[in-house]
Amino acid sequence: MPRQRPAALAATTLCALVAVTGGFAPRARAPASTALGATKVQRKWQKERKKLADEVADAGGGATLDDKGLAGAVEVVFRQGNATRATRCDVGAPLSEVATQADQFIRYKCKKGECGTCEVRVNGKWIRSCVSTVPYVEPGSVFEVEVKPSMVAGTKKSSTFYSFKSFVMGWYNNIIGMVGFVKTSATEGKNFKDRLDGEAEIMARVKARKAEKAAAGES
Repeated sequence: MPRQRPAALAATTLCALVAVTGGFAPRARAPASTALGATKVQRKWQKERKKLADEVADAGGGATLDDKGLAGAVEVVFRQGNATRATRCDVGAPLSEVATQADQFIRYKCKKGECGTCEVRVNGKWIRSCVSTVPYVEPGSVFEVEVKPSMVAGTKKSSTFYSFKSFVMGWYNNIIGMVGFVKTSATEGKNFKDRLDGEAEIMARVKARKAEKAAAGES
């Protein structure tokens, strides 16, 4: 049997593989619209999830969270004054995310559990929503969260640009500036007059000196 060259041997091996596998089949790619569609569905569910909590809170006739399609082992109720918002979640869910799911506004600042801006009351104790999670509760029980009545969206206290103190300090600074300007002007005026007098004296001496030289030259 004649010895085959390396190139011919590689070609023969490749042809044998093609014959066995039935040819090279292109790798199937997922359509580009699949990921986009999944993202749209997820965003839609996030919006619907917020609406469900409102529907349960406003619905009558004994409507429950299960009837509205909310899943989770723990029923969470946010109370703010006379308003309540309810939702469901799993044990260990971040309280901040559960509040968002229930469309309950809570104001945050540091989001590290340090400033206390997001404090809510649970079982008579103040906890910080940004670092708290939903604990286990007995079946049939409700995890209630009391939100401060003052914690309302769009009511952040704005700083006052003008105040009585700033008005008085403005006038005080203006008066101090005017007094300083007058003092400086008086001082500079005196210095300017002294300079003019000095120049006049020098000119008089120069003139007298020239007159002496002229008289000495004539004699």
